[in-house]
Amino acid sequence: MQFSTIYGDVCTAIGDPQQVRLAEVKAVINTVYLNELLNADPMRPMYWLRSLNDSISTKSLGGITAISKANPCVVTTSTDPFATGDIVSIYGIVGMTQLNNRVVKLTRTSANNYSLANLDGTAIDSSNFTAWSSLGGLYHRGVTLSNAVRSILSVNWIGYATPLTIITAKELEENTSWWGSDTSTPPTRYQHIKTLSAAGVESDMILWFMLPPSLTNLQLRIWYESSPVELSATTDYPILPVQFHSAIVSGSVARLGENKTQLEAGPIWPQVYKMQRDALIDYNRKLWKEYDPQRSKPYLS
Repeated sequence: MQFSTIYGDVCTAIGDPQQVRLAEVKAVINTVYLNELLNADPMRPMYWLRSLNDSISTKSLGGITAISKANPCVVTTSTDPFATGDIVSIYGIVGMTQLNNRVVKLTRTSANNYSLANLDGTAIDSSNFTAWSSLGGLYHRGVTLSNAVRSILSVNWIGYATPLTIITAKELEENTSWWGSDTSTPPTRYQHIKTLSAAGVESDMILWFMLPPSLTNLQLRIWYESSPVELSATTDYPILPVQFHSAIVSGSVARLGENKTQLEAGPIWPQVYKMQRDALIDYNRKLWKEYDPQRSKPYLS
């Protein structure tokens, strides 16, 4: 059921076939779809929102050969291992020590050159920093994920049997060795970070601890719950099994009815919506039980 069909049905049900209240209706539809139906099951993510990313590999150390005093700060490296969106830790600089021990996001501006930003995307201004003298390196710490992520379900290095576990900011600051130099073994902990730009654009990053072996390209496998976006174009489809698209209609009509809209058979809509939402929860739990029996219990248990 396309977005145009959904809002057309809702407008008809509330007695607005001319769609005078279309902006209000669209807002309510997205509230019901994103905030209620896709969060209907309090125990588990929606099974069909699970996605897999196994395209991430760790990268070798980028030895620093120059750093600009500019806004944004640009670092030049002897090799060219990184891509835009990579997250690195900086260590060992002589001269521009203001950058040491920092975690930054890279934008590749040209071969061997990267501009630096904070994790929220704001540029790092090195205009008033001490001039770079020598040494220093960019150590691969993480990546910016290409898809919006609601939650991470599992993280592992391909070929290794033990999944990574979450590390908290408190743990990182209580034991600073987690930030340290690379080791001979793969990182065992990770952190999922969300940031918002000044324009409100959401960005998802995954960071690993400790640093990976600098000469080893480890491949990461992430199972995650994708984060759907609101319906906007007339041809958009909700990410729901097709048999539950009508729940968006009944839920929207029920919510508009709560706001004093005069509806024909108004008291019926909340009951219909409850039945459809309960059926959605049952269907989601059935999928988890059949296709991922280890998660048949409450997801976070």
